[in-house]
Amino acid sequence: MLKTPLLQKLPLSKDSSFIYERYVSPNFETPWHYHEEIEIVLCEEGFGKKIVGNHTSEFQPNDLMLLGSNLPHWFRADDSFYSIPQLIKPSTVVIQFRKESFGESFFSLVEMKKVKELFEKSQNGIEFYGQTRLTVNQMMKDTLKEEGLKRLIGLLEIIALMSTTKEYRLLSEIGMLGVSLKDAQRMNIIIDHIFNKFTEDIDLNVLSDKVGMSTAAFCRYFKSRTQKTFIEYLNEIKISHACKLLRETEQNIVQICFDSGFNNLSNFNRQFRKVTQTNPHLYRKSLA
Repeated sequence: MLKTPLLQKLPLSKDSSFIYERYVSPNFETPWHYHEEIEIVLCEEGFGKKIVGNHTSEFQPNDLMLLGSNLPHWFRADDSFYSIPQLIKPSTVVIQFRKESFGESFFSLVEMKKVKELFEKSQNGIEFYGQTRLTVNQMMKDTLKEEGLKRLIGLLEIIALMSTTKEYRLLSEIGMLGVSLKDAQRMNIIIDHIFNKFTEDIDLNVLSDKVGMSTAAFCRYFKSRTQKTFIEYLNEIKISHACKLLRETEQNIVQICFDSGFNNLSNFNRQFRKVTQTNPHLYRKSLA
């Protein structure tokens, strides 16, 4: 079960004003959490599901994201990753920094206008793609080998590229901020239950009881936290899983429909189009 999230603090060394590390984890289970630091995340190895604000989708190797200060997020590797007969473990390169890491007035400089705009957008979570993703991936790996001033310059060059590229998409529909421990504990229970049960029929009464709320109160609470109804959110998770199966397996669409938690094909097709603006057949064809 997911742990209660904490307001994480930078474990800074005496020689650094920001964190720049590679993390290798046998489980890659990051709980729903938030922190004051802005975070750049490069997913090196592993695949699974991520939540950024009210956005849910799959993550793949080489995915690159910028997460704003106090933006709740969550990553978990799929169980199927561990069945792969290889020694590769999920790994990420992570940079965490505060605006104050560069001096109190650094981002007030006129030259920092685009960077300030970038940090404002990062409150929704930003995912980069295309040549920008490839370039920054290599920059992050190269800079990880550096120390001191060279590492700081490398970070500024990464931020500069992110602030000028058009190869990005915003993830969360709303800018969410970290919440109280009690509220976050509820969200952990809810997220854990959804991801363990989304391929089954989820009893809303059971889930409401788990967080000590009536069904009506739960529905209001969930909508206030995500700006989506519970059913809308659940269907997005199911469709995200269906997209993964369409990409990575040769299962037919009917089987994928049921394996993703839908009870009939017509509703599956309708929800798939609502989320992706296309149908499963054309989605798979576009991948080819």
